[in-house]
Amino acid sequence: GIVASASLLGLYARGGHAWVLGFVVLVPWLSALNAVGTFTGALLGGWLMSVALVAAVFLWFGAALDSYTGIGTLPAVLALCALAPLLQLQVLVFAVVRHVAGRRHGAVLRALAGASAWVACEGLWPKLLGDTLGHGLWPAVWLRQAADLGGAAGITFLLVLVNEALVHAMARRREGIRTVLRPLACAAALPLLMAGYGVLRLSTIESALSAPAASMRVAMVQASIVDYERLRRERGAYAVVREVLDTHFSLSRAAIEHHRADALLWSETVYPTTFGNPRSDDGAALDREIL
Repeated sequence: GIVASASLLGLYARGGHAWVLGFVVLVPWLSALNAVGTFTGALLGGWLMSVALVAAVFLWFGAALDSYTGIGTLPAVLALCALAPLLQLQVLVFAVVRHVAGRRHGAVLRALAGASAWVACEGLWPKLLGDTLGHGLWPAVWLRQAADLGGAAGITFLLVLVNEALVHAMARRREGIRTVLRPLACAAALPLLMAGYGVLRLSTIESALSAPAASMRVAMVQASIVDYERLRRERGAYAVVREVLDTHFSLSRAAIEHHRADALLWSETVYPTTFGNPRSDDGAALDREIL
């Protein structure tokens, strides 16, 4: 179950049309967890799944660590796998909380407790890359609009619930079609609701963007004065700053008077000193001129 879910997660993380796998990626692993009857078994299943997830999805990060540190790709990947329970702690917490809730309550509360633990752990525990299961739905334009309501974490929560519903349906399949229909209906309803909200949201955005809007003329001012350091050595810092500002003031006045600019855009490197925190009286005077 762990190997199957890790393989699906590896494909899911590649993007493209594989986004649809997000609704089933956890099914093999959850089925295996359902067969585990002990707390230790659930803990072990969570630990192994965290390692498998890192190996399947974040091998590229091992190569990046090698490029940055020179320790070698294999040692970097092994280090990531060793740290997997900390890098993907939500998997471990999910498995444990789900197991405890399942022993005391039914499948519904087990699913809600597990999904809540997953997103709560991701929100409270600092993650190296800030990843979450919901990010995999970014290619699905309609479905990803649900992030309006709960962020990527909200999408992760819904994905976990859909996977749980499918696993529950599989576990009850021998009890008759009526028993299976309820979890299957839940598994289908959540993506349909997400898609329905996405269609509504996109139509609203399209209407807003197609409405007439006021225009603004923005003047981009570029004086083409380069190599400040050389000019500073030759002429002194104040003389260079004075020339740069005077040139930009002149070009800006021309943009406003002759081109009817509503706003001016200067390069962030125009002012080669500490604006707003002057180091001298001359610097303070120059700040006032800009203001």
